[in-house]
Amino acid sequence: MGLDMYLSAEKYISGYSDVLMRDNVLEVIGAHPPVRADGAATVNVGVAYWRKANAIHNWFVEALQDGQDNCEKVFVPVQALMELVSICEQLLVNRDPEEAAEKLPTADGFFFGSTDYDEWYWVDLESTVAQLKPLVEWMQSDLGNVLVWDFYYQASW
Repeated sequence: MGLDMYLSAEKYISGYSDVLMRDNVLEVIGAHPPVRADGAATVNVGVAYWRKANAIHNWFVEALQDGQDNCEKVFVPVQALMELVSICEQLLVNRDPEEAAEKLPTADGFFFGSTDYDEWYWVDLESTVAQLKPLVEWMQSDLGNVLVWDFYYQASW
């Protein structure tokens, strides 16, 4: 039990315009339920996960949910991911608890983990950069611009 946080990527495939994608989707889901060959699908994949990283959760709640923490799935623009990576990278340079409290504060909650600016706080920031920076860089690449995915954040506790 505790704060579990997920970032997923979704792609809607209309009319299975990509034959390879259509074949892959049909292979994964099989014949049940019956699927029309000219149908559509939404592919959803997990791209990041955190556990009890309450400062990261608080950032998503404040930046994208108007401060309303209700465990609902919320759309995350790529620019927001870029901003979060930037904040984490800046804070990791000096590891100053006062600066961290100002720019990426922790948050209390039901089994949200420690609210101290200790080694675990910095590990959460390192994990965030390690998970999101390659994703952001890929989205900024030519291939990422062609294969547009939508990102969603959701937490449960």
